Amino acid sequence: MKILKFIFFISLFLGSLPSGISQSEIPSAPNPAKLYNNLSKVYPSFLTSKEAIFLEKKLSDFAINTSNQIVILIVDTLNGYEPWDYATRIGEKWQIGQQKEDNGIVILIKPTGGKGQRKTFISPGRGLEAVLPDAVCNQIVKNELLPYFKNQKFFEGLDVTTDILMELSENEYSANEYLNKNEDSPFLGFIFFLLFVLIFGYSFIRSVRRIGLFRTILLFTILSKSSSISSGRSRSGFQGSSGGSQGFGGFGGGSFGGGGAGGSW
Repeated sequence: MKILKFIFFISLFLGSLPSGISQSEIPSAPNPAKLYNNLSKVYPSFLTSKEAIFLEKKLSDFAINTSNQIVILIVDTLNGYEPWDYATRIGEKWQIGQQKEDNGIVILIKPTGGKGQRKTFISPGRGLEAVLPDAVCNQIVKNELLPYFKNQKFFEGLDVTTDILMELSENEYSANEYLNKNEDSPFLGFIFFLLFVLIFGYSFIRSVRRIGLFRTILLFTILSKSSSISSGRSRSGFQGSSGGSQGFGGFGGGSFGGGGAGGSW
């Protein structure tokens, strides 16, 4: 009887694994530990070297200052796993985050395949599921990550997405505030744009009357250049710099429960 029970539990365990796939096909954690990991052979230049170095430093500094660890992983294949399962297994196998806080995040990216076959998934550790519930992860993927990825602006998508994950994980605003902001943003954006056009148009007409057309055009050109320079800076301040990283000290034993959300492009 004991032998039969043993065989039964072994069969259950094996049956829970995808067909023909073993845990060994989940890549091992890098040594030394890194937060930006491109394992793709099809897209070895998914980001430029400067972008990759910048993201590594950004994530490393965040890990040092908060102990929260965000890992970006790019792979060519999921080896038969569903994206959520693969991302969760990466978090568990690499032990991303701290053991007591379980405060790791995995951003999984599979850029290979045709339309709809390219996959991404955000998986938060158990300790961050309250501030990054499935609905919030879904909105981040839908509103922040995929629009950039669909236009092949991979760095911009990851830069904006990591900004938001950092802000949410540090409670700079709540999950509900983020969801409400995204629900209202199209309408509010249109209102702000309309107000800007009306105010600017009125000011432009008045300035033409007062100082003349040539001076007004010159002033507008100067203001436009200043605006474009300031708007080109993200929250993290990327301007093509390749500054070095101090290193975050490695992964700390975090655990993952299968939460999060993803999408395809």
